[in-house]
Amino acid sequence: MIGELIREGWEYHETESERLAAELEAANLEDLEGDQFAECLRLSNHTIGEHLADWPRARMFAEAVSRANTDQSNSATFNANLAVARFMDGADVAAQKAEIDALRASEDPIAIYLITKSLLASALAGSGRFVDAGVVIDAANRLAMGLERSEGFKRSMAVANNNLANDLVECENLDSTGSRLMEACATAAYIFWKRCGTWVNEERALYLLALVHNRLGNHQAGLQAAQSALDVIMKNGEEPVDEAFIRMAAGVAFIGLSDVESARVQLATADALVESWSNESLVSWYQSERANVPIGRDGTDG
Repeated sequence: MIGELIREGWEYHETESERLAAELEAANLEDLEGDQFAECLRLSNHTIGEHLADWPRARMFAEAVSRANTDQSNSATFNANLAVARFMDGADVAAQKAEIDALRASEDPIAIYLITKSLLASALAGSGRFVDAGVVIDAANRLAMGLERSEGFKRSMAVANNNLANDLVECENLDSTGSRLMEACATAAYIFWKRCGTWVNEERALYLLALVHNRLGNHQAGLQAAQSALDVIMKNGEEPVDEAFIRMAAGVAFIGLSDVESARVQLATADALVESWSNESLVSWYQSERANVPIGRDGTDG
């Protein structure tokens, strides 16, 4: 079933992009229903358009999904994603039509407008167009921050900025423009999460800021963000998985500040937390990240 393919596809879309693209193109689009139409386009745009750098192919698939979509209840978010596929393939007029269709179908046109721009910024950044992505997301953020809208709207902007910053952290070839975009999005995500999220959202946004600052070599700021995230957890309860990753980020910051002993303390605490985890995928994820830190689990330089 294509619904299952969409759910599972995110797990290997980056490492096996061509496989997923072919599976999506071979799937029976008539089986899509409800929100699956929009989710399908979000996945195909990201995989085919960004990872495979083939927007003509991504748009061709998007148009096929559009022809299969007769359910108008999902047309706002669906058309937002369709507009992105069309714009990125150079079909500006068709993209404008899809965007207008999205606005018309939404109960909150301003919200879907900003969501569309956030999706576009993400697609531009994922295609290496960091300057263009920065122009779009900056304008969207400035507009959004001046509006008193629903919690759902603020959450959408928080997620959009969070996802874009997170993608850029993982980007191997990040120039100075991409670096500034990454920091701006991480900061905006934190601001939006503070306005609408829980304490868990807040500490995770601070963790993202720590990753961003460490990536930029601003290790003092990275350490401060990591410590602030730990303070939020200590004040509100327990979040052992998040704490382990945050302490690893703090350890990286300490290494950047040439404070190896403090780094060892943070990393040892993080490693100890992981020993109680039963989720193998989480353990594997932690270990893959931990392997990149130049202090081994035995405390020696790796």
